[in-house]
Amino acid sequence: MKRILITAGGTAISWHICQICNLYFRDKIEVFICDINKPFLVPASTIAKDTFEVPFASDNSYLENIDSIVKKNNIDIIIPLIPNELVKLSSDSDFISSTGLKTAAVSKKTIINLSDKKLMCRTLIDQKISTPRIFSIEETEDDKEYFIKPRLGFGSLNTSVLSGKQIKANGISDDFVVQELCDCDEEVTVEVFNGDKLKVFARKRVATKSGVCVKMIPIDNSPFIPVVEKLVASMDMPIAFNLQFLYDNGIWKLFDCNLRLGAGTALTTAAGFQLTRAFIAELINEPVLDEWFDIDKSIKSVLRVYNEVAIK
Repeated sequence: MKRILITAGGTAISWHICQICNLYFRDKIEVFICDINKPFLVPASTIAKDTFEVPFASDNSYLENIDSIVKKNNIDIIIPLIPNELVKLSSDSDFISSTGLKTAAVSKKTIINLSDKKLMCRTLIDQKISTPRIFSIEETEDDKEYFIKPRLGFGSLNTSVLSGKQIKANGISDDFVVQELCDCDEEVTVEVFNGDKLKVFARKRVATKSGVCVKMIPIDNSPFIPVVEKLVASMDMPIAFNLQFLYDNGIWKLFDCNLRLGAGTALTTAAGFQLTRAFIAELINEPVLDEWFDIDKSIKSVLRVYNEVAIK
């Protein structure tokens, strides 16, 4: 019986992972979760074996808290779900080396180069992959608008659109980037399984809330496969990840790399592309079946609805 600890336990993707573990791996896995909230405020606590409150990943005591949970509960595998946690729990981190844990995160170099939006832009350009341009404040034009977002953000949290004049007047912290505001006709999330076989699923984002897709349409994945293959061949990429593209003036541009399962991955599962199931199976060294990636061609869309959870 493997014991898995999932961080950011209050997120939608943590809920989805717990559901998949409970549905397909109940006799092989015990799931524990931790979150910055108290257990009674974490929906997945109704599924997990136990739930723990921890400080923010940026807190100096974060790893100490994780270490205590790991040791007291004999955790075998850890699944970090947000950027700060990925860095601290990277495969080559001192913490992972000292504890002997298996982590779903990859090397710190890959995480930094593809999570930090400024470094991601440079990395993708070096790989000859189209991506929205990043500007310095001096390069901005007064009457032109730009997309402002955190270098280590996720979703659409703390993003804004500002003119070059506003940027020059107010300045921008080094924690943010000034990005080209694209004339976006379409946005697509590409989900990737990078285990003993490479599988790709593309979904058009029809509606989003706080940067998370809530309505999607499955689409042809062929335009995106060369980019996925290039990244997997050139970098240490995780078992499961997703890439976000926008269509700007006839070009698909890669604008975000999430080196983990995302909030919208449950939509992909509902379409028949069982990425989460394959991800868990690969983590615990169980066989991954090709049939898990068979898409139901009759599905026109997948829509997210919300489920009320009462916790006593």
